[in-house]
Amino acid sequence: MNRGASNIWPWLLLMPALILFSLFVLFPTIGNVYFSLTDYAGNIHNFDFVGLENYKRAFTADYDGVWNAIKITLIFCITVTILQNAISIVLAVLVNQKLKLSSFYRSTIFMPNILGILVVGLIWTLVFDPFSGPVSQLLNHFKINSALLGDSKIALALVIFVQVWAHMGYSMVLYLAGLQSIPKELYEAAYIDGASGWKSFRHVTLPLLQSMVTINIILMIIGTLGTFDIIFVLTNGGPNESTMTLGMYIFTKIFSGGSSQGYASALAMVQFVIIFCVVFIAQFYSRRRETEF
Repeated sequence: MNRGASNIWPWLLLMPALILFSLFVLFPTIGNVYFSLTDYAGNIHNFDFVGLENYKRAFTADYDGVWNAIKITLIFCITVTILQNAISIVLAVLVNQKLKLSSFYRSTIFMPNILGILVVGLIWTLVFDPFSGPVSQLLNHFKINSALLGDSKIALALVIFVQVWAHMGYSMVLYLAGLQSIPKELYEAAYIDGASGWKSFRHVTLPLLQSMVTINIILMIIGTLGTFDIIFVLTNGGPNESTMTLGMYIFTKIFSGGSSQGYASALAMVQFVIIFCVVFIAQFYSRRRETEF
């Protein structure tokens, strides 16, 4: 085989992936940027180029709604990332022990990831039903009345709980893979030096899990900053927009009668910039922390 033929084979092998990437990622992204500069409202034959008017609207006329959505999104993202990481590490350490039913525990914790968001959302909607749900009945025993998902003071906290419950199994599996790659000799050496279980975790486990921590943090940030599906099923952004994340806000704008898809595209670009900036900052500090360990 000549040199020219050997050079073309990598491109031929990459071609299917490049075609799919272009069709489902690249072209839609370019289209979204274009439509964000128009007043497109569903009629491909009748729309005008409006420049940056949609972006101006987002930070002037619609400022309160957009800023509230961004604020709730950041609260949701930070809280879920911290809680899910902390719980997942603890669970990974526990199921990594030599237990009789360790495989059962791992499968049980991971199961919500298999169920899907719709099923998870419907299950917890029934659990948090303010009239006949088990949580409401439990609260009634303590003479506590609450609308639960219908209460704007606690609705976001309940959505965060469901989000962490539904995805902590995936994070746990990543941490478990990291734990199983740590040589046992390091723990034996730490034990000989008199290190307790906590000190071994602090000085052996955590430093060697930093790469997995970085991966989990980035995945969680990307996922939570764009979340709308679980919120749509549980609260639809309510009550009183207390769970209206930016992803949910964009979703409502797409299907509301008073907004154009062009404006929703502009909001999607704002969301992309926020995700890019937050991920860049998180990755910078995570990588820096890896070198410190």
